[in-house]
Amino acid sequence: MQIIIDIDGTICSEERQYSRPLAKPLSGAIESINSLFEEGNTIILYTARTWSEWEVTTHWLQANGVKYHQLFMGKPVGDVWIDDRAIAHTTWEETMAALARRANRGAPR
Repeated sequence: MQIIIDIDGTICSEERQYSRPLAKPLSGAIESINSLFEEGNTIILYTARTWSEWEVTTHWLQANGVKYHQLFMGKPVGDVWIDDRAIAHTTWEETMAALARRANRGAPR
């Protein structure tokens, strides 16, 4: 399965641009992502951070031991995302349960 995961507010705390190196991992985030990686899923990270933050972002991911395959910078910023394949993230426990339910019923479309 290809799993696309946002960074700020999903993997780590939301911080102002110049404080992002100080972001704290959210509870269960890194363990969950690394577990999904180890299970053979393709992990794609995406963020509204700009390309000028590439180095800070990749350093933070490496320093915190986050396993991933690709990183996309510069997603459009919006208040709401409407997507037929999205899982609304609240906690990593709920997100992992939703992923398991999705895997058990087969890939969408």
